[in-house]
Amino acid sequence: MDFLKDKLSKLDIDFVGMRYIAGVVSTLMVIASWVVFVGVGPNFGIDFTGGTEIHIDFKDQVSITEVRDALDKLGLSKDAVQQVGVTDDSEFTVRIQDAEFGAREIRQKVEDKLKSVYGPTWIKASDFNAEVGARLTVTYDGPQLTPQDVKKALADLDVASVSSGREENQVVITLPGLAQQITENLQGALGNREFEVLSIDAVGPKVGSELKRQGVTSVAATLGLVLLYVAFRFDVAFAPGAIIALFHDVSVTIGIFTLLQLEFNLPMIGALLTIVGYSLNDTIVIYDRIRENRDRYRREELTRLINVSINETLSRTLATSLTTMMAIVAFLVLGGPVIRNFAFAMFLGIVFGTYSTIFVASPMILVMEDIKPYLARFIALPTLPVPDVGASEGPVSATEQRRRDRLKDEEEAT
Repeated sequence: MDFLKDKLSKLDIDFVGMRYIAGVVSTLMVIASWVVFVGVGPNFGIDFTGGTEIHIDFKDQVSITEVRDALDKLGLSKDAVQQVGVTDDSEFTVRIQDAEFGAREIRQKVEDKLKSVYGPTWIKASDFNAEVGARLTVTYDGPQLTPQDVKKALADLDVASVSSGREENQVVITLPGLAQQITENLQGALGNREFEVLSIDAVGPKVGSELKRQGVTSVAATLGLVLLYVAFRFDVAFAPGAIIALFHDVSVTIGIFTLLQLEFNLPMIGALLTIVGYSLNDTIVIYDRIRENRDRYRREELTRLINVSINETLSRTLATSLTTMMAIVAFLVLGGPVIRNFAFAMFLGIVFGTYSTIFVASPMILVMEDIKPYLARFIALPTLPVPDVGASEGPVSATEQRRRDRLKDEEEAT
């Protein structure tokens, strides 16, 4: 390991010299990612679209084909049923992205029954709300009735409960949920196969839309705070490179997920924020070394300083990326479908985060230094410190002295 570290420390790769090629490649990847996002559209999960997810565990071994055939009577698509874990576990998730799926027919039956009992004009207004479950609120015209009276009128229908509404002449009828329909359908189709409903997650369409908005806001706010932090911590010239690199990583990851039509849900937002943190940490390490070298070697060209800084931190960058990737690969292989998309997003983030730190964030410092004079006409920007040749330095460590000797030898050789 020390041998490899020593070899990496002696490398002198011209990363900055490849910035134009890397810039073209990165720009094309980002544009392609957003074209795919807008043209194809992401595969949003129930967290953002609304719907129901039911986790079912069979006591005996059941194939996914049997479960799909059993639920075919509900009109569910084949991909609505997914295996959880290995085949022998017989655990499945049933995902329906329509929050009102299966409740429309029951609602119509309830309204028809009430009209047949109390008259066709008895119902003044009805409102179905899927945000809090399958609840039908009925406002009626006529003598006030108790919830028990209405439930008796619906005795031959499968109605969970009837309660009084907030207003007079109003009742709230709780309809059987989608989970109950799926349970009953499975019991009828699979005979004596016993199973247990482990969990039921339901999200209404309004809640899903709000979660989507908050997810976008959280990512945008994070990028804005990073911009302020880097500008304050280092220099204004450093901040845009960090933000562009993070935007690059997030965009390409989203583009690949959209292209592969992998599910985009709340854990994916967590993965994107984690990618931002990981990539920023790597960028800060290189930025810190660039600042240190800039202060030490004031006569050195900025291009040379950036190259030296990247090469000096290369062993640390690769070690961090490879060790993190080993853990992520373990999640990809052994984590199962529940965590697989999150792990895959992290895997992409590590790859593109390492790339963007070297080929996007660092070379952007040169671009910002070139355009600083033009920006200074509109806003006051701090400039890099003027070289102070006569300034005295403190004691120099052995490592620092070797680094200076190496740079001196290279200058004499050229």
